[in-house]
Amino acid sequence: MRKDTLGLIQEAMDFIEENLKSEIEISELGKRAGYSEYHFCQLFQRVTGLSVKRYLVCRRLKHGLYEISKGVKKQEVAFFYGFDTYAGFYKAFYREYGMSPSEYLKVYRPSFPYRVNLLQEGKVMISKKIMEKLLAHWGMEQSPVTNVVYEGSNQVSENEFQVGEDFVLKVSGLPGGLKRHMEIAGELDKVGLQASVPVATKAGELLVQEGEVYAVLCKRVQGTKMSGREMLTACDTKAAYRFGTLIGKLHLALANLDAGLCKENRLQDTVQDWALPVTQKKMSIPQELIAEYKKRFCDVYDKLPKQIIHRNMNLSYVYLNDEEMVGVTDFELSEYSIRLFDVCYAATGILSENFADTAENMQKWLKLYQSIVKGYDEVVGLTEEEKQALPYVVFSIQLICVAYFANKEQFAELVKVNEKMLARLMECREKLIFE
Repeated sequence: MRKDTLGLIQEAMDFIEENLKSEIEISELGKRAGYSEYHFCQLFQRVTGLSVKRYLVCRRLKHGLYEISKGVKKQEVAFFYGFDTYAGFYKAFYREYGMSPSEYLKVYRPSFPYRVNLLQEGKVMISKKIMEKLLAHWGMEQSPVTNVVYEGSNQVSENEFQVGEDFVLKVSGLPGGLKRHMEIAGELDKVGLQASVPVATKAGELLVQEGEVYAVLCKRVQGTKMSGREMLTACDTKAAYRFGTLIGKLHLALANLDAGLCKENRLQDTVQDWALPVTQKKMSIPQELIAEYKKRFCDVYDKLPKQIIHRNMNLSYVYLNDEEMVGVTDFELSEYSIRLFDVCYAATGILSENFADTAENMQKWLKLYQSIVKGYDEVVGLTEEEKQALPYVVFSIQLICVAYFANKEQFAELVKVNEKMLARLMECREKLIFE
């Protein structure tokens, strides 16, 4: 499909998102896109995997559920999103999710349903019909399909589905991330790390396509997961150390891959050109710390070892066999960057998911942080430049978090949490130096 056509469908989806609480005529959407209603509906379903009507209902249900989870009355939610009664909302929800809104909220924690971006993120919405067509490539169209839920946050994945007991289907509107995952998973499998290795279809293919939906079926990594909450509550430094050694083993394997497989991200430029200026408008940062950051981090940045990294390294993607960490999943966001990013992201991820603005909480986390870094150092050996850069990489990650959420009204609470985190990290920056 031509990119300009994809852009027109994106514009229609954006219009829907902005008018979910208003009446939307499908014929008007077609006119806005420059197509007949029939042609527009055909293109829309091909791109999104859903009819226009069903896509609209799904988006209203997602937003409605989120508002219910935030305490808005069910009857008001139903009325706001175009249902005559809550019973109508209930029936539509049950058809899509197989359970009532109340039952869903007892099991899952809905995140804010930010808009789908076809051109950048490759996100898609999968209908039952498209799901069956995709799984038919493997002869598994009759297999039970369930949601994949992230440990700790209890949020539902939008691009992964568990198929039966042993497989996970990854879907996307763009093939690049899936291809990247396949190549990385294959490399890790060679060194004995489990990593959701792709399974060939009946025709011998690894990546399949139905309309504009791409998919790959992977072996489910066997094992259990440890939550960051458990690790922090128990101040389990031994588990944190093992986490660090796993990242080290992962990096040794990823270092064998061609750097051209992933796009490069210069962390220093991202922070100085965007994250720092945005964050300075949101909160007060000591000028001496900014000057120190710019000088010391800039002086050392180009000397830091770089390679392909995971980029989203947290415990949600790590699997355990007893106490041994044996597998890592989800490499769609992998990029070429400083290897220290994964180490610091792993540590700050534990804090951000369980942040409490207390001295006890920070003391526990600092012990976990040091243990993760120590475990990583034992496997790969940190350079002197990396040891100097550690505090500044931690700050960089936190500055990016604050800047990312800063202008998004739906994430106002997360902005406050990340601002407090950054303030605490600045206060204890000397303790971020590797001991």
